Amino acid sequence: MKTIAMVVILYGKRFEESKTLQSLMRFSHQLDQLLIVNNGPESLDSHDPFFMALSKKHKHVEFENQIQNKPLSWIYNDFINSIDSDYYVLFDDDTEINLDYESYLFQMDNIDLELPKIISILDKKQYYPILNGKLVLEKGLIESKGKLFSIGSGLIISNKIKIIFLSLNQEVFDSRFALYGVDLSFFRRLNKIGRENLSISSKTDLSHSLSRVEGKIDQWRARERLYDEALTIRYYKILNLCELYFC
Repeated sequence: MKTIAMVVILYGKRFEESKTLQSLMRFSHQLDQLLIVNNGPESLDSHDPFFMALSKKHKHVEFENQIQNKPLSWIYNDFINSIDSDYYVLFDDDTEINLDYESYLFQMDNIDLELPKIISILDKKQYYPILNGKLVLEKGLIESKGKLFSIGSGLIISNKIKIIFLSLNQEVFDSRFALYGVDLSFFRRLNKIGRENLSISSKTDLSHSLSRVEGKIDQWRARERLYDEALTIRYYKILNLCELYFC
């Protein structure tokens, strides 16, 4: 059985308010490692009844308060680097994890990266993953060449990818980015390295709350997006918006 480590990042929610954590309470399989990071703005208590129940549900559960709003890239890299696991799974706090995803997660073998199809909770439409500007609609292996992109929530990363990045003296996620550019930078690096020797699949789907669909972009998030766009142009030499967003 492959070992599986998962990180769930909370923001502005109590444990029991997270759709992701609610889903994990319904799992029939046990995660080997579960790290829950509260990224603010208020502290949470590890003696919370929901957290204590979740701790008994999975093999090893840890919790961190990072109320300073620690950058996502730092959280992801610290999580991946500190744990030895066959697979690393990333989640935010508002994703509904279905039985098919759970089943595939615990049966995965010889897959280096799983990109679930991301379905908006609001309009029920698929928005990711994207290959060469078009949605990946079929379930199976992604074998076509070109520019591949998706979002971080639900991403399943193999230890092989971790080793490849480290062998190139690169972090898995670019720590210069804090929020919006984190996913983009991962896929830009992956596309640059080349996917010829990687087995990448898109066999699952997840219902997810997407700010781009719901129009919920706070002022600070808008500033963060502009900051990440500026960093992308500077460090990845992206000179036009179409290339910036993989269109």
